[in-house]
Amino acid sequence: MTAIKPRDVDALLKRRNGTFKAVLIYGNDAGSVRERSDILARQVVSDLKDPFNFIELSDSDLKEEPGRLVDEAAALSFMGGERVVRVRGAGAPVDSAGKLLVAALDNGSLNPNALTIIEAGGLKKTAPLRKLFEKSKHTAAIACYEDSDLDLKAMIEQMLRDEDLLITDDALMMLTTTLGTDRGISRAEMEKLILYAGPKSLRGADEEPYQIKPEDVAECLADFTQDMAADIAGIVAQGRLADLSAALYRAAEAGTGAMTTLIFLQRHFSRLYAAQSMIASGDPASAAMKKLKPPVFFNEERAFQAQLKKWPLPRLEGALSNLLQAEHDAKTTGAPVQEIIERTALRLSALASRA
Repeated sequence: MTAIKPRDVDALLKRRNGTFKAVLIYGNDAGSVRERSDILARQVVSDLKDPFNFIELSDSDLKEEPGRLVDEAAALSFMGGERVVRVRGAGAPVDSAGKLLVAALDNGSLNPNALTIIEAGGLKKTAPLRKLFEKSKHTAAIACYEDSDLDLKAMIEQMLRDEDLLITDDALMMLTTTLGTDRGISRAEMEKLILYAGPKSLRGADEEPYQIKPEDVAECLADFTQDMAADIAGIVAQGRLADLSAALYRAAEAGTGAMTTLIFLQRHFSRLYAAQSMIASGDPASAAMKKLKPPVFFNEERAFQAQLKKWPLPRLEGALSNLLQAEHDAKTTGAPVQEIIERTALRLSALASRA
């Protein structure tokens, strides 16, 4: 069995295990799934935008050609070296492609020239894809559970330690109660706080490390502009196109940063994804909303449930992928950040309005 135990995940992420030719990463914590997928991919390819050594497929790419995944895993790189094939999405097309891939690895007909990584949401023990990857000696399955308070506290302390920053006990408690359970969004929030406090690279050699206080957390993570960003996330998920442009304009005028808006969009859609995953596992919508951390407030339950009807799991996977791409483009392309994020918000809102 190659279901990676939680205590062994960190070791796998720190050092490449050549035994595994394909890895399934799944779970309700979409941020953790993305983060671990990126770490494994970069063990093989340093630049995930390299068209010769990195390719990303969706379930729609595999619907008509399930054998394409085996072909891509076997394909040689034009530039030499090992490649990465990443699949985002779950469902029958990915199940079929995964079955062909694992069968080819097990019977020896495939000598892969690529590491294959499949990202999926929450999967039951009986899910075909999970059973396949847990059974084969050539593949591994990694479950991504939502961060507990202890996980979140450990991540916060490690990120601050890496930057030689200090934090008071009150500020640490405030952070652990403010941040959510999505690893990716929590990291993005912490990066913002670190930039506010002053990362190691921007401090002089003799400068004393800054100690983060509760007021710093409040200033960075809980101001009025964030409330506006949260409102925008709800408007997008509801598909209220007529209101979105005005809301984006008001937020910009109030000084809400485009990246703040993106963080709240990622957080909101991750909560929808987590709720839909619980519903798919058999929970009623009302129970799923109460299990979220923090739970959906009573006066927001009706709106949130209406959004769930507009956003089934496959559509949410696409939305989270679009938001991740927007974050990457905003940080790397040099294009106007506000334009990138507003365009993504409008695209998702239009999709919801047609649902």
